Amino acid sequence: METRGRVLACITAMAALGLPALGLAAQCPADDHKGAETCIPANSAMNKGLNRSPGTNDDVSKGYAPGDLWQAGGHVWRATALTPGAAQWAAVRTSNAPADTFGPHALFAGGPTRMVSAYSGPAVDIETISGGQTVATTLAIRPDGMLDTATLTRALAARDAGTFATVTRVYDQTGHGNHLVATPGHHVVHIGAVQVSGQETLSWGENNGPGGFVLPQTLKVPANSFFFGTTGTYASSNSGYSAFPVPLMLGQKGQEFKVFMGSYTLDGFVHVADMRSPDLRTDMIISNDPAAFGLSATPGGYRLENGNNHVVLGGALPEGSFAGGYIGYNADGGPWFEQGRNTGQWTGIVIADQAATAEQEQDFEAAAAVAGDHMPQLRDAVVAIGDSRTEGYGLSDGTNWPYIMQRYARYRSYNFAVSGATTKQMLDMVPAAEALAGHPGHKVAIVFGGFNDHLHQISTGETVHNLGQITSRLKKAGYRVAFLDEALTQGAPRKALASAVEAGKIPADIELDLFSSGEPLFDVLDQTKWLADTTHPNQAGHDIMARNVWQNIVGFLGK
Repeated sequence: METRGRVLACITAMAALGLPALGLAAQCPADDHKGAETCIPANSAMNKGLNRSPGTNDDVSKGYAPGDLWQAGGHVWRATALTPGAAQWAAVRTSNAPADTFGPHALFAGGPTRMVSAYSGPAVDIETISGGQTVATTLAIRPDGMLDTATLTRALAARDAGTFATVTRVYDQTGHGNHLVATPGHHVVHIGAVQVSGQETLSWGENNGPGGFVLPQTLKVPANSFFFGTTGTYASSNSGYSAFPVPLMLGQKGQEFKVFMGSYTLDGFVHVADMRSPDLRTDMIISNDPAAFGLSATPGGYRLENGNNHVVLGGALPEGSFAGGYIGYNADGGPWFEQGRNTGQWTGIVIADQAATAEQEQDFEAAAAVAGDHMPQLRDAVVAIGDSRTEGYGLSDGTNWPYIMQRYARYRSYNFAVSGATTKQMLDMVPAAEALAGHPGHKVAIVFGGFNDHLHQISTGETVHNLGQITSRLKKAGYRVAFLDEALTQGAPRKALASAVEAGKIPADIELDLFSSGEPLFDVLDQTKWLADTTHPNQAGHDIMARNVWQNIVGFLGK
């Protein structure tokens, strides 16, 4: 199938806004991002006109609510009144770093970016392999507030081929000395592999292997009053397989708090676990575009935020405290490890020993938006539902095709795919997509799956029925749906699914065949684009998928 090209028009630079610049973050280059290091999202000039100050028509009909934030050009506004055609947005004047809002209650703040105003000093310790020998290097936050990327560049240039720079320590910028140390024997978090808005990240990924950071026992928070926040991105909105991994665990196994995305049913919502229950589902769905994520524990339950989305999970929390814990993926810091399905690319982390007030939540979000060029005002959304070929099996640092597709434009991105998912499990991902459909803006869903069904004795007829249900429900919810035909991997029901689309049993708006003769991914034996298992695209294959899918769905987003 031939793909349709589209030239992305850049929006002219913003007019002067009459507000002080607040240390605008770097951005990815306005090109195809073909360098050695992945950088997302597209330069903010390529975002369908939202790289501007908000106007009177940016009102409730566009889905904005009082208190919503808008960031463009290093300036932030807050919605104060949203009368149709007469919306009012007030300028937010802040020069704070994300952790400043918590003052002395911030017990840890760190990462590759400045999280505490005026901080300069060590940011992270890294290890590289050069000539077969381990080389330790410290990367610092310079007095100008920027990471010493020159030292990182030299370390990366000197490393052995096929190796990474792994982070062994993340320094606490608050002055409390609560540095994070990599799990012994599991130094797997990379730096220098993924940039978000031009900033280096702490990047996890399925192929990195299990590991994360241990929280020191000196980091102690009340069980019913704490805050955890991250800046940067998550490369997946879902996880699974025993509800791992966890971005955060506080306390010790058996008496702990955890937050994780998805659960045993692969539902795509954010879940928490505490002394009351091992699995409590919230109504939060985390996005995969640049945004801050925050969670506050309060005596009356949990409040969660992700960009302009805010949800509450009620229920009295018991008193007590948590000391130490674990940050990362694939493990809970104990002797047992699981291969995780979710990934993070974080520019910063904050932990405080008090819950954030509504004002503090907004201050954190506003500071993070400026520091990381987050655009919480984005309306259009792209959702992916599928299995390992979409989740990113075998990839380092979470750079799956839905994630890197953000190179081409800025929008809300959600990837619900999970390795090993059958079409029965893909059906469980649909309610999260339906919940997102209530938000204004163009909405596109991409469905790619079916291969795993035959491994679980699910008949081809049931596979077609399930994919038909998924597609129908997405269309009913307001999505334009793209259906990806199966690859030529042995066992894939390629002909049956293509016939079902033709017969209208899978009622997609567009059928994409990226694997037919003449297409770049036709030959599953080509190990320049496929893993040796002939089932999963490698990184080059995901790059090809991102480009081809984008060229075919861009018209649905009105670009």
